[in-house]
Amino acid sequence: MNTVEARDVRKSFRRIQGLRGTFRRPDFDVALAGIDISIAEGEIFGLLGPNGAGKTTLVKILCGLTIADQGEVHIAGHELSEGLKARRCIGVVYGDERSFHWRLSVRENLRFFARLYRMPKQKVDARIDDLLSMVGLAHAADKKMLGFSSGMKQRASIARGLLHDPPVILMDEPTRMLDPIGAFEIHSLIREQIAAEGRTVLVATNLMTEAEVLCDRLLLIDRGRPVLGGTVEEFRAAIRRDTVYRFMIGGQIGGALQLLAAAPGVHEAKCESVRAGVAEVVVTFDSNSNVLPSIIRVLVDANVEIISCSKEDVSLDQVFRAMVIERPEALCAR
Repeated sequence: MNTVEARDVRKSFRRIQGLRGTFRRPDFDVALAGIDISIAEGEIFGLLGPNGAGKTTLVKILCGLTIADQGEVHIAGHELSEGLKARRCIGVVYGDERSFHWRLSVRENLRFFARLYRMPKQKVDARIDDLLSMVGLAHAADKKMLGFSSGMKQRASIARGLLHDPPVILMDEPTRMLDPIGAFEIHSLIREQIAAEGRTVLVATNLMTEAEVLCDRLLLIDRGRPVLGGTVEEFRAAIRRDTVYRFMIGGQIGGALQLLAAAPGVHEAKCESVRAGVAEVVVTFDSNSNVLPSIIRVLVDANVEIISCSKEDVSLDQVFRAMVIERPEALCAR
């Protein structure tokens, strides 16, 4: 069952033109131009794109803060137009959280938001204790948030998003202001606590490494338009049909390199470096052919020492550059 469904979502904003623009036909900037997404229960879905791609606009539409010009949105079986029924199913976490009262403790802040959610008073304190324990803030529950680090503030923001126990969590760049250690801790929290309990999570980010380690499926958008969707492996396959292996080889490789290049199914074999008698050889072959055993046999027969052999995967950063920055015509037509 899909917990989040969006079909043909479109949004434009009127361009600010100053006083002279008052007497002219208005111009509009397109923020979203027909976005479709479907996210299953318990899935972590990554919304990728460069700055200004429309990620935050889509998150705001999904949580009801911005009204789409066109399209349909369903959250946990409710149309977003139903108002509170749909919004009660949503928790939102922003990377630059500014809605907390910094002179209050995190416990006092969560009590305040619990009243806004109209949660039963007898359940509020127990729920807050559980959440603070989950996000690792139990030790700081009664400290003023004014002295919180960026990581602690982000954890508090996650606790607030989970306060009313929604089935859907929308996260807009949740690790934007965090160092690598803080980002790793938030990733672990999302995977092992939030999604593991069956919640649907949407993470909007422009950090490809974050999407690679965190998300089950991805959608890349640029200038409000969908560019590519699928799993991480499907993203990699979009720009590379070949398989690449990197060998570290000891011994004389001149003859072995020629034999590798002539082997059936091998597209290219080249030596990239030689250090202290160890050569780094890169072999490229068709992904649909199983020629790796033959390659290893060629090297063994050539009496060279195979020190290591590793597959070279395409990173999402490479996919991002190819699909958004370089964007060759061949890829645009895919």
